[in-house]
This record gives sequence, structure tokens and C-alpha cells, in this order.
Amino acid sequence: MATSEKTKYFGFSKDFVILVVLFAFIVFVLPPVLEKIGHQQERKHKYENARRRVEKAGSWENIKAASLFFYKNIQSRPYFDEHYFWRGNRQNTNPLPTTLEILQPWRIQYLRDSNNIPILSLRLYGIHRTGMYSEPYYAIWVICTNVSTNYVPSMVGDGPGRRGIIERKGDLIFEVR
Repeated sequence: MATSEKTKYFGFSKDFVILVVLFAFIVFVLPPVLEKIGHQQERKHKYENARRRVEKAGSWENIKAASLFFYKNIQSRPYFDEHYFWRGNRQNTNPLPTTLEILQPWRIQYLRDSNNIPILSLRLYGIHRTGMYSEPYYAIWVICTNVSTNYVPSMVGDGPGRRGIIERKGDLIFEVR
């Protein structure tokens, strides 16, 4: 065997095998790892931004009061169809109460949970993205009827990017991620 011959693996040179392995790593392993890191950073940023908006709105109680006022006054509108009635396109909708406007929701949705309890959902983030992970979900849910103080609504509605976390922030108001 001459010293100039290169080691072969399955009939391929060592250099070629190294290039194929490196290519496979770059194409199949690295992108999901980087995507996960990016998604975690985006989730952190979105949640911090949403909580800053809540602070600007005054308090959870202010948000609850404005949401209940909005809920009671919007039911008679023709576009209130008991599913969703407002999106970030404000061209043809009534103005929001100032407290809700500060939150800058892109979707306000009327939901009912599995116990038929009415909920006003103020979604600040959470959209589907084709070809990659969905935007992290963040919403504020306000229960629009009297329920027991320990009642926690069940997860309902669509919510790309949702993690299934419902956290009580006060009487009748919840943070949903």
C-alpha cells in the first residue's frame, strides 16, 4: 500500500465523508437548535412587552373594569357574533376604551369555555407562521359573569403558540400563555 493512498469509507475518501457529515450537521441539526434558542428569546421579549403594556394600562383591575364595560356595551353591535368581532384592523370598528387601547390587542374575541362561561379574550400576541414556529401566545381573559372565586376557565379557542398556562391575576381576570 502506497503512502499516498487515502483512507476510504464505503468507497469514499475520508475528506468526502467529513464534508457529508458536516453538511448533514449544518442542514439537519443546527437549524432546530438555533430556532429553539430564537423562539425562547422571542417568547421572553413578547411576554416582557405584554407585561409593560399591562403596567401602562394601570392595573389588572383597570383592565377588568374596561373589559367588562366593553363586553356589556358591545353585545348589541351587529358584528358581535359570539365568536370574534374585532381584529387589529380598526377601520370599521368602534373605538376601544382607553385602557384596552393601551394594551394594543390585535384580536378581541368572545369565547365560552367548556362550562359555557363567557370570556372576553384580549389577545396581544399569538399568530400562526407558515414554515416555522408560531408566534408566542399571550392573552388576557376576563370572565364576564359571576363565578366562584376559585373558578379557573378551561383552555378554549384557537391559539397558535400557546403553552397551556392560565394564571389568575385577580378576581375574574387571567393571564394566558
